[in-house]
Amino acid sequence: MMKIGIIGGGSIGLLISSYLCVEHEVTIYVRRVEQKQKINDHGLYLSGNPTPFPVKALLLDEIEKEDYIIICVKQSQVSTILTKLNKDDQDTPVVFLQNGMGHIEQLNETNKTVFLGVVEHGALRKGDNIVCHTGRGIIKLAAFRKEDKERLKIFAQQLTQDYFPVKLAAEWRLLLSEKLVVNAVINPLTALFHVKNGAILHNPYINELAKELCRESAMVLDLDYFKQWKLVQVVAENTRENISSMLKDIQAHRQTEIEAISGYIIRQTNEQTQIPFTKFVYHAVKSQEMLGERDI
Repeated sequence: MMKIGIIGGGSIGLLISSYLCVEHEVTIYVRRVEQKQKINDHGLYLSGNPTPFPVKALLLDEIEKEDYIIICVKQSQVSTILTKLNKDDQDTPVVFLQNGMGHIEQLNETNKTVFLGVVEHGALRKGDNIVCHTGRGIIKLAAFRKEDKERLKIFAQQLTQDYFPVKLAAEWRLLLSEKLVVNAVINPLTALFHVKNGAILHNPYINELAKELCRESAMVLDLDYFKQWKLVQVVAENTRENISSMLKDIQAHRQTEIEAISGYIIRQTNEQTQIPFTKFVYHAVKSQEMLGERDI
């Protein structure tokens, strides 16, 4: 049994906590006192399971000694979390499960053992202590530094379960780049058109835009377009009834992760690189963020 700290009380943080607490001692670190009290008083509920899971909740300022820490917050919060963790001189491995690649630029500055991963599960938070598992998938992990691969292998073996598998990827850059292409296509289009993920495939006009976004992203990240487009189609079909995280943010008038997704792709180019569709959706989503801040 491991002591695992999970930072972030959103849908993915709650989902991972509910599965891992069956075999490990899990503490979930949240921002709000109300969520902390709700989880501690009533437990954590996973849809379809009438019995609450015994997960302990603490605030971010109350981080205790853990064997591993899994970070499930959004990109905009990673810098604050890293600052807190870097003050601790103990080498607790840290797992990053963010959309996009904006956080990569900050990881060279930490002396922590770093693992990077992508989550292919669908999850929807129904309340401070209630989460729905809307689509089964896997978690893929890779070591940020080559010397940590063996340590990651041991961690993954301890983490994986029959109903919640964890697999290893050979190289983190390819793992995150492929996930970034999927996010760069599905997230901004669903956010701008206010549609579910399946519209990427079934609306012919959105489908044409999706192909162009995929083509641009694959070009910038030096990936094969045809392979990436097949991956985008598989994800869109498997999550066709899901609402993307970016659309949820737009609907809730929250800051999106467009900066770490489309913004990251734009920052990898020079002035001669032509990516007009990516630049358009980037500015369009940023404009929606600004409009959401106003009381219209």
